Amino acid sequence: MTWRRSLLGLAAAAVLVVAGAVAAVILPPRQTGEVPMPARDATPEQVVAAFTEALDVHDCATARALTAAGGRDQAEAWCDDVAGLADIKVGPAVAEDPSWSAQPAGAEVVTVPVSFELTWRWWHDDGSMSEGATAWGYRLARADPQGSWQIVDQGVG
Repeated sequence: MTWRRSLLGLAAAAVLVVAGAVAAVILPPRQTGEVPMPARDATPEQVVAAFTEALDVHDCATARALTAAGGRDQAEAWCDDVAGLADIKVGPAVAEDPSWSAQPAGAEVVTVPVSFELTWRWWHDDGSMSEGATAWGYRLARADPQGSWQIVDQGVG
């Protein structure tokens, strides 16, 4: 009878370990901080700094709010998939012609280079980049000089 109890205890422990591992992979990460929204007159660099910080602490609401409507699902996916960003360095914004990114003629458009150390969550690597030192960029736009900057695209090149 004792060996049956031992076997049942071992089986129960194994089930708990497997359930915990599955939950760690499937469930979104826990938010570890709250990033304040940048002021309406924030620079593009400040918006990118807030966005990358939001990804790092899994503040998905802030990450989504800093992204234009067409990219909010991608911001949510990144927020769920990234384990952490470290050593974040935001470079100076570079103005672009709005037509390069299909923005309206009167819009202001910039690209902001950024580098960071990326760590993916287990089995959540989206294939867009490897872990470790990463050079990336965010394209931001606003409709007019009084508008706030929003991230409209990201990537390199």
